[in-house]
Amino acid sequence: MSPYTYSSPDPLQTLPEVGQRFQALRKATGKTQTEVATAAGMRQEALSRFESGSAADFSLSKLLRLLQVLELQLEFKAVVRRPTLNDVLHEVREGRNTGPDAQ
Repeated sequence: MSPYTYSSPDPLQTLPEVGQRFQALRKATGKTQTEVATAAGMRQEALSRFESGSAADFSLSKLLRLLQVLELQLEFKAVVRRPTLNDVLHEVREGRNTGPDAQ
């Protein structure tokens, strides 16, 4: 594991969020956009657009190269869906959310 760990309780759901998280990781290493982009074989301008959330598209291969430069890896986690208010109300109406063990 990299010494530049960045943890956030919020899951990444959009490309701009991935770019912002990558920017925070890059800054934690003290590396510039130019250094990282050059090492990943891409232009600094492309990295800037990715980090600022203005990249219309960004390939997985580019992201993997950028992560490799920072000595990071991509990890997949199962999504834990929290019930909505409507879910809970529906369970209560059906009598499934009652008793001491109800959540």
